[in-house]
Amino acid sequence: MAADTLLTSFNFAVHLELSGFGGDEGLALGARGAFSEAQGLEITIEPVSFREGGYNRGNRQLVGKTSHPPLVLKRGLSLDPAFWTWIRRCVDGRYPLPYVAGTIRVLQARGDGAPAGVWRFENGIANKVRAADLNAANSREVALEELHIVHEGLYREAS
Repeated sequence: MAADTLLTSFNFAVHLELSGFGGDEGLALGARGAFSEAQGLEITIEPVSFREGGYNRGNRQLVGKTSHPPLVLKRGLSLDPAFWTWIRRCVDGRYPLPYVAGTIRVLQARGDGAPAGVWRFENGIANKVRAADLNAANSREVALEELHIVHEGLYREAS
């Protein structure tokens, strides 16, 4: 089974790219992985409420700080050694930290054509990695059970 065929049998393709902040030299060619589940595609905007004199219908509402929960990618696989190099650099904790930008592509059911949706995150680092249990029947596949990525921004690209 070809690597591209294997990676497209999952629902979500993940591609990591250089951030430009340094510390990500192992990702010179980018890193790819594929996952069956993606969580944390969420943006929370904190409202700022204040009273304005002469405005008697209630408080005015402004946009405040945004927060983003960690991205949680589950039941995945990466055949790319650069992906594991990035995780190893996150574990090292040496400066500069290996911040990456990333793309999560929601694949079509048939696997052809443009992705159904594309999410991008900025300045991400891995903060939890859990490998799948090893099984002699599937000894050629070492999968990721969970990968948690904390990041500083998330947006969805226009189709």
